[in-house]
Amino acid sequence: MRCFWWSAMMLSLGIALTTTQVAQAAKFYPIDGVTVDYPPDAGGALWPESNMIQGPGLGYDANEPHDKTLSGANGNWVTDACGAGCSYLETFGAPTIYLDLGTDRELNEISIWGYEASNANGLRDFSLRFATDADGPSGYGTTVSYAPDFTELLNDTIIRQSMPFTQAVTARYVELTPLENFWIDAEVPGGDRVGIGEIAFEAPDDFVIDPPPEPSVKFYPIAEVTSSTQDTDFYPVEQLIEGPGVGFLNQDPFPQTGALWVTEACGFPCDYLDGYDPPEVYFDLGEDVLLSEIDIWGYASSNANGVTEFSLSFATDADGPDGYGSTIAYNPTFSDLPNNSTDRMPFPFDENVTARYVRLTALDNFFEEPGDGSNGETPGGDRVGLGEVAFPMLSASLPGDFDQSGTLDVADIDALSAAVLAGNNPTAYDVNTDGSVDDKDLKYWIEDLFDSWVGDSNLDKEFNSSDLVAIFQEGKFETGAAATWAQGDWTGDGVFDSSDFVAAFQGGGFEQGVRAAVSAVPEPSSIILLGIGTLLIARRRRA
Repeated sequence: MRCFWWSAMMLSLGIALTTTQVAQAAKFYPIDGVTVDYPPDAGGALWPESNMIQGPGLGYDANEPHDKTLSGANGNWVTDACGAGCSYLETFGAPTIYLDLGTDRELNEISIWGYEASNANGLRDFSLRFATDADGPSGYGTTVSYAPDFTELLNDTIIRQSMPFTQAVTARYVELTPLENFWIDAEVPGGDRVGIGEIAFEAPDDFVIDPPPEPSVKFYPIAEVTSSTQDTDFYPVEQLIEGPGVGFLNQDPFPQTGALWVTEACGFPCDYLDGYDPPEVYFDLGEDVLLSEIDIWGYASSNANGVTEFSLSFATDADGPDGYGSTIAYNPTFSDLPNNSTDRMPFPFDENVTARYVRLTALDNFFEEPGDGSNGETPGGDRVGLGEVAFPMLSASLPGDFDQSGTLDVADIDALSAAVLAGNNPTAYDVNTDGSVDDKDLKYWIEDLFDSWVGDSNLDKEFNSSDLVAIFQEGKFETGAAATWAQGDWTGDGVFDSSDFVAAFQGGGFEQGVRAAVSAVPEPSSIILLGIGTLLIARRRRA
């Protein structure tokens, strides 16, 4: 009995260990690129080729059993159709798929995730050929003669189907040729296209996967989005701000990967914008941020519902969510958008804007009469939709250069002064990173970033009598009138008064020359400054 118990325990332990090993996630080689050569007269792709190589964590789960995670236009590649009731492969012949792994890799299998199981367009049978880096992308079969066929894949949308090779292959380039789709089985409708969900090649356990490169662009978080049509929208507007890593891949070139927003339909066929007001989308970025561009990802390119023209309006935190245009007059319109459901489309502004709220008004879609596709036009236009919206952060290549002009100048310190006066602590203006935007940021900007002195009203890198002459010529001292840095407001409270002289006196820079050439310890000239200020104050009071 004891031997049986021991054997049973060891058997259970062995099963547990085996299960644990099986459950470990596989590693996959990165795939640098994919292209497809389509047969003559076959058109191109309905859904993009790049969907086939989105990889672990995006196209399929990075953990076992590596199930496919995306579907439809975001998770599949599929060709154009040959028409209803026809076989794509019998009508046109086979498209050829070319995969580039970037360098020679040791390959022992290929993994395929299927197309949509509800139709017969998915890949059933296929063949492979290989080429090394030395062979080049046209050298298939030159030094690698192995050219296997694989048949009778499952018509399954989710599971990873791994097909081992009968011999190891070292190659950089892989050619995949579809031989059959599920038209041949006639169990589900379709077969007028050819489609694949995802392709991957498993790597050995000791393969080191390089971390993805830092994206060239970072995007502001969007706190909230609403729409004028949200009570009746077909796809919810919240899907417009899924953001990097969900709504779009957080790596160059930032292809769209998430869900979509679209309004209700006006009927079919019809032009939504003929019967309804242009829909508006309202973005709340949580605080005032510096904006120079809006990025748009389009709706499904298979129909005409996507936005082709839109306008923008802006409001600051102080304006509030209903204050569009109150203090920001800039109101750009962008038109002639392509009907593209994959690529990031950037629209730079003619001027930088500091705003918390952005209103996007969809002015036109891709509707063409009659709208049902009968004249060769893309059908649809009975709705209005977008894929994703984002606002890129301005690069911080020159701290304090808020308008991205490449230099620190009066426009930057005026922008900082306005942010101090607003009192809402926008992160972009917190140059000393203490969590607040106040007079300490002005002091940090002028002393540490611009390398000058508090009181340098003309920004010539010195604080001297010419600055005093300039500010008093403006005539705003102790009047309560709004003043800028150049007019004597050195504390960011919006006026020129004795507190500005106190700040300048404490800075100790009067008549000290260029800051970098001298000590920042107050010298006797600061006493002179204080005396000048006192005399001027007294003179004004006598007047």
